[in-house]
Amino acid sequence: MTDDQTHKSRLTIDHEGLGIPAGAYALPTLGAVEHLGEDTHSRFAAHFAGELPLSALTDAETAFLREHFFDQFADRRQRALEYFGRNVPLRFRDAAPEEPATAWAKEVAADPHTARSVLLLGPTGTGKTHWAYGALRAVASAGAWVPWTAVTEADLYSRLRPRPGHDQEAEFQKIARTPLLFLDDLGAAKPSEWAEEVIYRLVNHRYDHCLPSLFASNLAPKGLADTLGARVASRLTQMCDRIAIKGEDRRLTKGQA
Repeated sequence: MTDDQTHKSRLTIDHEGLGIPAGAYALPTLGAVEHLGEDTHSRFAAHFAGELPLSALTDAETAFLREHFFDQFADRRQRALEYFGRNVPLRFRDAAPEEPATAWAKEVAADPHTARSVLLLGPTGTGKTHWAYGALRAVASAGAWVPWTAVTEADLYSRLRPRPGHDQEAEFQKIARTPLLFLDDLGAAKPSEWAEEVIYRLVNHRYDHCLPSLFASNLAPKGLADTLGARVASRLTQMCDRIAIKGEDRRLTKGQA
């Protein structure tokens, strides 16, 4: 298959028919399918091009495809879970996803660039950070090899403040371009023109490039524009599904974050 054919065929894999999770997969090579028959490669090419239904393939061909794709899924899932385990803060290592987080994770796994971002809003201590790390675990469990970065707004500014020998623009680009970003405590830092510009550039980059993000904030919905600026609030409204996290301060009642 040509590179162009391979790109197009990724869009026509019958995930449901094969019983595999939605996502991007590498197609089998010619050498990998020779044992199935001389015409298998051409039949697979026709299938992936949408010209031959899954039902027209032999049982052996269908079983081969299912195993071929599922092996990739299992490998990605294992790497993603190991990455989560290495990078999740100790306090949130056991964070389990809620149902909305699980549904969102499947969208990220299917296609990160079409998955909407999430804006978590709620008072201090209601579990927004826990929800977000549960969502990151769900992304890994969904078999999405999407390296992520988690940072609070205060730490973001700390990493970007000018200092000798530090390229703050390179640091900004590293964070802005991360495949999946969790920005916690949005709007909690002391406002300034510099801080507002940093947040605008970050949100705008994620917005323009359709990169999935998790944002958590103690701000009330009506206070987003006042604190973050109209430009940021407008983009967050368009790119995010808003989820309200309610309840009492868990840190005071249960010792949880």
